[in-house]
Amino acid sequence: MRALLLIMWIALGGALGSVSRYLLTAVINQVSIGVWKPGTLAVNLIGCFLFGLIWTRADMKMQLESTMAIALMGGFLGAFTTFSTYAFQTADLVQNKDYAWAALNLITHNGLGIAMVFAGIVVAKGGTQVG
Repeated sequence: MRALLLIMWIALGGALGSVSRYLLTAVINQVSIGVWKPGTLAVNLIGCFLFGLIWTRADMKMQLESTMAIALMGGFLGAFTTFSTYAFQTADLVQNKDYAWAALNLITHNGLGIAMVFAGIVVAKGGTQVG
């Protein structure tokens, strides 16, 4: 019964995460920069930050049960972040010979994504160091 309840929470989180991703990406993509649309990047950075925050809060056993952390990270954030869309957009930029934009997409998503995970950890720890 507990496993079924967890799966239901993950499914609900996934539904909410995918709808949130769609809406936020659509709003942000109204402001495009050349051929590059920043909506996917914004969603991935927000998702990375929230993942670091939730992961650290759950690990520190602060304000978050493990079941809720799993539902948020595996459900909501799993559907909210958009790695496949990011990969497709990068490939599309390469196919269109927009190599500089493709490189910028790779660097910003990966570099800033990792930085946002660490930022979430720092915030979760109340501004203390990552390590």
